[in-house]
Amino acid sequence: MRNKRLVCLWLLFFSVTLCLPAQTKVAFFEEHIDFKLDREHFSVNGIYSFRNRTKELVVQRISFPFASEAGTVDSIRVLDLNCLKAVPFMKSGNAIYFELNVQPEDTLAVQIAYRQKALAKNTYILTSTRAWGSPLDRAFYTLTTPDGIPVRSFSYQPDSVRQTAGQLVYFWKKTQFLPAQDFEVVVDKVP
Repeated sequence: MRNKRLVCLWLLFFSVTLCLPAQTKVAFFEEHIDFKLDREHFSVNGIYSFRNRTKELVVQRISFPFASEAGTVDSIRVLDLNCLKAVPFMKSGNAIYFELNVQPEDTLAVQIAYRQKALAKNTYILTSTRAWGSPLDRAFYTLTTPDGIPVRSFSYQPDSVRQTAGQLVYFWKKTQFLPAQDFEVVVDKVP
């Protein structure tokens, strides 16, 4: 058992060591995330954009954190939108891990979608963006809620709100965005 732990620690150190130089080669520069909060679920559907500025293929290991244990999150989907292929991932603790192949001097768009149980305080981790060492050029967020779920507060105030067919849709647009706090939606009660 001790040998297995040493091997696992060595592999983790080795993979992190390989990833650190890659992060200087690959930039995470934009995200578009649609949140949906209903009586049952807090759902996330995001498109994340990466740029490889080098003349070589970069294999980038990604850690994508959740606000709760990954085991409580369901319907997880990771999709390489450039070639429309599912990306295999591994759950561990409160995150999933996967690898991306970013072609030389190219961009890559990845869709990550999942849902978790709706709570009084619903959180999406934004502060992990800081690990990339630079702000997002652009970030766009929407949150859709049915009229029957009153929102008490947001960690970021929306730029605008629109009411359509029994729903409220909140909108955010950020430029040069390096989040200081996570995205939180607090509701009075989720029946």
